[in-house]
Amino acid sequence: MTAPPDPAAPPERPRPSPALVVAGVAGELLLTAGVVVLLFVVWQLAFTAVVDGRAQAGTVQALERGFAAAPGSTPGGTAPSAPTPTDLATGRAWGVLRVPRLGGPTWAKPVLEGVGLDVLADGLGHYPGTALPGEVGNLAIAGHRAGHGNPLIDIDAIRPGDVLVIETRAGWYVYRAVRSEIVAPTAVDVLDPVPERPGEQPSERWFTLTSCNPRYGSSMRYVVFSRFERMVPRGEGLPSGLLADPRTAA
Repeated sequence: MTAPPDPAAPPERPRPSPALVVAGVAGELLLTAGVVVLLFVVWQLAFTAVVDGRAQAGTVQALERGFAAAPGSTPGGTAPSAPTPTDLATGRAWGVLRVPRLGGPTWAKPVLEGVGLDVLADGLGHYPGTALPGEVGNLAIAGHRAGHGNPLIDIDAIRPGDVLVIETRAGWYVYRAVRSEIVAPTAVDVLDPVPERPGEQPSERWFTLTSCNPRYGSSMRYVVFSRFERMVPRGEGLPSGLLADPRTAA
């Protein structure tokens, strides 16, 4: 004879179906995978940014020491030369880009020759075949926006009139931002001697800086166009206030 149910006993919970069990386990696995991916992204964009940023800062310091030791770098000396063919070997660092808008007077990133992924992992890259600092034509430089030190993560902060300075052994080449655009990755005409005017003979000195857009994507390209203003020989020294932080201006 079966005993009657105990009215004080808790009711039995219905057992979930196998499908619900599988769905629950799958959900937990997906949640765990999402957390792992998120942690990886944080590690990629934050931790490695610090490590790569320090390495790029070390490259800048090494370049500065070399510039200071170059013949003619002191007042009255023969002006040192601009980048030579030896300097332009792929992967070789030959310049420093300074953009006060992106971090004040201390913001500086190394410029290397080439735009391969291995080169851009170490800093900014000069498109081979485009103009060199101060030359007539279009000096074109690219850099990562996110990853590998996040060198151009705030490229969209650059405003018309902002100073962009490219330092080489010869001195400081001063450019002023004119305008910016968001273009498709296939819009290679931004690299032409006269930006976006294929086949036109250049008569001015342009500087085109490119990076990915949006900030954490790469479906488009963010482009800043600047025009040459002047060159300051190294022997004359860096002009006072040239790298003043525009973010603190009244």
